[in-house]
Amino acid sequence: MVPALQAALVAVAVAAVAWRGGALRPSGAVAAALVGTLTLIGAGWMGGVVLMAFFLPSTAVSRLWPAPASVADPKGDRRDAWQVLANGGIPALAVALGGLPGVMAFAAGLAAAAADTWATAVGAHSRTPPRHILTAQVVPPGTSGGVTVLGTAGAAAGAALVAISAVPLVGPGRAAVAFGIGMGGMLMDSALGAGMQGRFHCDDCNRPSEWKVHRCGRATRWLGGRAWITNDGVNALASLAASVAGWAVY
Repeated sequence: MVPALQAALVAVAVAAVAWRGGALRPSGAVAAALVGTLTLIGAGWMGGVVLMAFFLPSTAVSRLWPAPASVADPKGDRRDAWQVLANGGIPALAVALGGLPGVMAFAAGLAAAAADTWATAVGAHSRTPPRHILTAQVVPPGTSGGVTVLGTAGAAAGAALVAISAVPLVGPGRAAVAFGIGMGGMLMDSALGAGMQGRFHCDDCNRPSEWKVHRCGRATRWLGGRAWITNDGVNALASLAASVAGWAVY
């Protein structure tokens, strides 16, 4: 563990650097400082290493290898508070409150978040069109719930980075379990995105969208799903499920 004041100071400093570097919005920096503080209090410096194994590579792959404009429909390349908390909030809370089971929940939850982030970023470059995870039908790139072989390989790379970094905390056997849970969380995220997340279409651009207002600035047309369930909500549910699974198998 790291003393609370020291943990907060370090987390604020790291979040400020990420904000100044353009990786976080101001609200995202505040949320990241909270997540970092809880992580350092609960799992010490090695917990911070695991958190960085999620945040730094995930940010790099999203920013240095951006999706084609015809595929991407993001909020932007700077994460806000909802994005930070949806991915890291529940694992950080688990590790701060849950002792050793919480450490496993933390590793599994971040592995799932990394797998989903990498799947989206890498899969956007697939030359093979995605298939709907529930129906197996070919869907346009950018469709929620669409999966590709390339994206799945990217997910494995992201989950592996987090799992390997967690070996000093949970041991190699449990780290391998965290990797498996992370991949399962990614698939759950895709399934929830396909079945529950709001689906919209921009008639002006003739592109699918995850938002009520497309990136072009025009209002979209609702197609299905729960209009109020966003990608952040889906990510939070997948992170919660992965964290609970990690806690249960400790």
